[in-house]
Amino acid sequence: MGMDVYGRKPSSPAGDYFRANVWSWRPIHALILSLCSDLLDDEMLEKLSFNDGGGPQDQKTCTEMAQRFEQWMEHHAQGHGLESDLRITKEGRFVSADELAENPEMEPMSPYEVSDEHLKKWIGFLRHCGGFEVW
Repeated sequence: MGMDVYGRKPSSPAGDYFRANVWSWRPIHALILSLCSDLLDDEMLEKLSFNDGGGPQDQKTCTEMAQRFEQWMEHHAQGHGLESDLRITKEGRFVSADELAENPEMEPMSPYEVSDEHLKKWIGFLRHCGGFEVW
């Protein structure tokens, strides 16, 4: 499961479609909340966390979002992650609290991660989508 994000009026193939699984969309959405909350009203910000068609209608808003993401990435080149009580191995296997207690050398991580490369694709999508809707 994930978020299928469709461009409303794409100006190039990069703006047609963007896909994020549930693990990577959550940190993208957190960045939208942090970087773009003055561009989108509270209702839209909430709808962006669901698959119900929420999203800005115009390219101007999306271009401003892209610029803010680019500025943020200038100082954060390793993607973005959110802390969580859920833990996974580097291979993506979920780890229980009991397993962690039995293996203190294990270095689990949060599953809510988005890579630098995926964020760059998001920015490319924003620059060419003509507005978008999340399904």
